[in-house]
Amino acid sequence: MRALCEEYKDIFKEIIRLPPERTHDHQIPLVPGAGQVNLRPYRHPWEQKNVIEKMVEEMLSTGILRNSKSPYASPIVLVKKVDGTWRMCVDYRSLNERTIKDKYPIPLIDELMS
Repeated sequence: MRALCEEYKDIFKEIIRLPPERTHDHQIPLVPGAGQVNLRPYRHPWEQKNVIEKMVEEMLSTGILRNSKSPYASPIVLVKKVDGTWRMCVDYRSLNERTIKDKYPIPLIDELMS
């Protein structure tokens, strides 16, 4: 396993910035008539608030995050990892309820092979 990871280390390297701009922007198709998702942030204990501010500042400085004027907002939660550090997770449940689902049936391998 170690040899495989070493061979493909460029794939597993840490993300330090956003990918380059593409010819087409990413869009999330919304259900017709669905309003914007703009939820208030969840309340966090003081310790978590400091962790969130530090994580956001690091992501802004490395370019993983950028400032936005989007009318959409989803709250975040912190989840404790096994090693005791925090993982930031965005609660997109409200946005997911308003999106048009992309559903494509996956063909059975038997159908493809015959």
